[in-house]
Amino acid sequence: MDTTILTVLNKIGEIGRFAVGEYQSLQDVGRQVEDLRSALEIWMAWIQKMDEGNVTKHDELVSVQMKPIRGAVYYSRPGLESREGGCSCVPCFPLSEVPLRRALRGQIQELLVRLEEPKKGDSLFDMQPRMVTQANNIEGFDKPTMGTLAVEGRIEDVIGFDDYIKDITSELLNNEGKRATIVLGESGIGKTAAARAVLRDWDVQRHFDVCAWACLPPKSRVDRYLDRIWEQAQEQTHCECDFPRREDVKQVLDKMKLLVVLDGMDDKDELMEVLRELPDGANGSRVVVTTQLLREEIEQLIPDYLLVEIKCLKPTHCEEFVDRMFSGRCSDVYKRNKKDFDDKIYSISRGLPLGIVLLGGLLYFKDHEKQWNDVFEQLKSYEGMRLIKRILTLSYVTMPTILKLCFLYFASMPPNVHLDLKKLHRLWCAEGIPDSEIRGDLTEKLVLDRCVRVLVSLGLVQRVDADTKVCIHQSVHSFANHIAHETGFMESHRRFDIYDASTVRRLSVRNYDDRLVRMGTAFPKLRTLVGDFAEDSVDDVAHNKQGLQQSRLRFLCQSKFLRVVDLQGVQLVKLPDSIGDMVHLRYLGLRSCCLKDLPQSVAKLLNLETLDVTDNEVNKIATEFWKIDKLKHVLAQKISLPVSAASTELQTLQGVILSSEWTQQNCPLNKMSKLFSLTVVGATASNVGPLAKALEEKRELHQLKIQGDCIPLLSSSRYRPLQYLELDGKILSQSSSDSRHPITASRIVLKSSCMSQKLLDTFLSKYQYLNELELLDRSFSEPKLLLGGQGFASLTKLKLRNLEVLEELVMEESALPKLVTLEIFGCPNMKTIQGLKHLEELKIAVLFDMPDIVAQIKAEDNKLYKKIKHARSAAWASPT
Repeated sequence: MDTTILTVLNKIGEIGRFAVGEYQSLQDVGRQVEDLRSALEIWMAWIQKMDEGNVTKHDELVSVQMKPIRGAVYYSRPGLESREGGCSCVPCFPLSEVPLRRALRGQIQELLVRLEEPKKGDSLFDMQPRMVTQANNIEGFDKPTMGTLAVEGRIEDVIGFDDYIKDITSELLNNEGKRATIVLGESGIGKTAAARAVLRDWDVQRHFDVCAWACLPPKSRVDRYLDRIWEQAQEQTHCECDFPRREDVKQVLDKMKLLVVLDGMDDKDELMEVLRELPDGANGSRVVVTTQLLREEIEQLIPDYLLVEIKCLKPTHCEEFVDRMFSGRCSDVYKRNKKDFDDKIYSISRGLPLGIVLLGGLLYFKDHEKQWNDVFEQLKSYEGMRLIKRILTLSYVTMPTILKLCFLYFASMPPNVHLDLKKLHRLWCAEGIPDSEIRGDLTEKLVLDRCVRVLVSLGLVQRVDADTKVCIHQSVHSFANHIAHETGFMESHRRFDIYDASTVRRLSVRNYDDRLVRMGTAFPKLRTLVGDFAEDSVDDVAHNKQGLQQSRLRFLCQSKFLRVVDLQGVQLVKLPDSIGDMVHLRYLGLRSCCLKDLPQSVAKLLNLETLDVTDNEVNKIATEFWKIDKLKHVLAQKISLPVSAASTELQTLQGVILSSEWTQQNCPLNKMSKLFSLTVVGATASNVGPLAKALEEKRELHQLKIQGDCIPLLSSSRYRPLQYLELDGKILSQSSSDSRHPITASRIVLKSSCMSQKLLDTFLSKYQYLNELELLDRSFSEPKLLLGGQGFASLTKLKLRNLEVLEELVMEESALPKLVTLEIFGCPNMKTIQGLKHLEELKIAVLFDMPDIVAQIKAEDNKLYKKIKHARSAAWASPT
């Protein structure tokens, strides 16, 4: 008996020692996860340094040797990411983690061994990357002393281009001139800048009914060009006709006196197809084409044209250009060495405007003479490269890491196309790009705003559309695309049939032929999928309704590490239920994808920050979705917001349907204190009360749009105006006993508001922040509109449209001292406009269908008449 007991006790002791050993082993798994994370961070930094060194001096041997190293790291990283949050690093762990820790124990050892293999006997690790010393964070790199034109990427007056612009303008204004003007020159010579200068010319704008700009990605379908031109024609003429066929659109365009600029048309077949669809010039229409095609190719395509060939700048023009660029921050360094630096800049750039801008951007961040000379010497050492690549290479290797990531992300976007900055910010945040820089008072927005400003200062991107968008030049985009491919950051293709898809981490697909995703390949390491597909033209809609082919995106099930999915124009109709398994997904963008609903499983995407389903028919999402803690941006056409919504981090909410279930106590907007942009629809007298109450304390709100049948004159305790306020619906007057301030904004758009003069004065007169005012579509209900007092002291733009009862516009003297632009459309009963002669800053006045008023102005004041563009819409308002 004693022996048996002793044996049992010994066995229990062995089991206990085994259990203790096993527990200690499992306990170390948390530490091993941290070791693996540290090893990966070191490897990623090393790969980045080697890539940067190899950018400056390309070595095929280094590139080949780097492939297995990069493969080992990229193999290990998803394995680590898939365990994030699953295994705690505390001494005592719950029993529920035992199976996970046992599985991880072997996997981590395997990954660490695999990471050590590339080091064995590899001489590559004895190499030191050739680097230029520079701060590796955006705060240390950027020293924002504003004042140079280069800092904002704007040099409005194209220096040395006066003769080119004069030749193009003269030809366009000549009624007997040629139909086409071809602006020829190498990449970066300034063709686009010259065309934009022509389009800004007021005489040109007055001469044509519509001035349209069309710049689309290569291989775009012809109907996309027509759609882009028609959109601008509708915007400029306020024509709201919706023609069902392309032929109808063409017939209307044929009746217009139309100027179209086709920018970057370097494919002769594509150019010929577009020209066939545009007006033939019989009605005075003209076409300006910027291209790199050879003169011989152009002569074969277009028999009758004016050729304007742009050359590099002369030394005197280059000097003037540089003077303007360095008029601010670097002026002292530049002026002390002006002659020497002018000679060096011209010697390097050879007078190529893009080269000057990029070199100026690079020098902009150098504060001392020695730093400038170091740049010149380093550029000389890259003489084997082409000019633009030389400057871009040096600019790239001196950027901090966060700036490199932002820059390389442009490889996923098309060149020369206007890109929305807000969307870029959301994508960059989903990728985690700003995370390393966020500390103290620096938020994601502040960090990314600074990154954009530095990229603009470097000349790598340019701000457009009132600074709300940016675009990247074709040559700069080609460089970003090349580096993104070489470093394994991003792959860009027109199709999904990609070699070695198992290693792809980020993929950009731009297919402008059709809307289908034909996918037979798995992407197990994929983190980012960005796609832009051909949307339906008006002729395709009826055909698609008859038999709609659908893309299923089932291949996403095999890409379990996805963080970003952003697709435009794909025919989806339905999203697979397995989308809920993408637990790492932070950005889900499915725009114009024919979606009608979303699966319930989207509520499982606990890391999701952005959902963008604009231009779809999705109007409801699972209730649990609105409880995702990290959710920041939801964009839709119309979407229901349940009372139980608890996403306190929301910053953007677009398309929310006001609910009759909301009360002042349970309104879900009450909890969303961080809202920056809000768009709501369906406002009525019965449901708008909770909205008005919720808006009172929204101190972060900058943009507000409300659409409905009934909108109160909203009030707030805040004094700072919004950036943008749009109210579409009848506005109710405010109680005189309300001591709060009416919500106003620097830009206000009113539609269908039926406001009286008294209500309008109440709404606007107390504030001097208003810069732009648009009264549209029966927003004013009286025959006389009086603009006076102090409420319009800062107004620079006034637009009146479709005010059918308006007969008289009176602008009191000194009431609008800063007004620059006046536009009046669709006011058939307008008889008099008083106060025009008092508008000393007025530069542009666009008046539609007002021949008597315009004739009177011409007879009384010829100087004022030259500021007016008068157009008649009756001649081309319909295709018949």
